[in-house]
Amino acid sequence: MQIHAENREKVKIIVVASCVVFAILMIVALIVSLVGLASANQRKSRLERQLREINAQIERNSSDIAYYQSSDYIEMMAREYLNMKGEGEIVFIGKK
Repeated sequence: MQIHAENREKVKIIVVASCVVFAILMIVALIVSLVGLASANQRKSRLERQLREINAQIERNSSDIAYYQSSDYIEMMAREYLNMKGEGEIVFIGKK
């Protein structure tokens, strides 16, 4: 009977050791997951900030595009760079 009792003690030790190892592995996995989650949250925050900046830039560009498409801007550019005149205007050329 003593051999049987020794076997039970060995089995108990093996089961307890296995449970401890399993618990340690689960704790390590939890820590790795928490670190990954923190990293993902930081990346999410950074991407959300970039999205806000890009949306603000799009808004600024949209207003610039609207101005560049306006008749006032087109007329100004035509007068300044193409030496064009408006309808009904008289052009005076000075002496050189």
